[in-house]
Amino acid sequence: MIPHEFILDLLYPLPIRTQKMFGNVALYYGEKIILATRQKEDKPEDNGIWIGTKIEYHNELKKLIPELQHLKTYNIKKWLLLHEDEPKFEERAHDIAQLIKAHSDLIGIIPKPKKKRTQ
Repeated sequence: MIPHEFILDLLYPLPIRTQKMFGNVALYYGEKIILATRQKEDKPEDNGIWIGTKIEYHNELKKLIPELQHLKTYNIKKWLLLHEDEPKFEERAHDIAQLIKAHSDLIGIIPKPKKKRTQ
């Protein structure tokens, strides 16, 4: 099950792929990780839609979507959170999806390649 699965509908028809990531579900568009969704009983203060972005874009994204906040319990500085308890949660998720569909540079990060393990 994907938490906040409606975001996939909002991103249609983009070819989004999902992958489990640290107990969350990561959403990829091309080579970029764009979002992650989380809905857990432990640490609910970070439940919602995580936005993969660069730190230098935080202010601009917060101007467009003022409800965005930093993660509370995870020391991951690049990501911003649209909390699931936000009154405009679905409306703002729609705004995020529109940015992604418009190929905005504000959302999406290319993950670092995994290091090959030697034996």
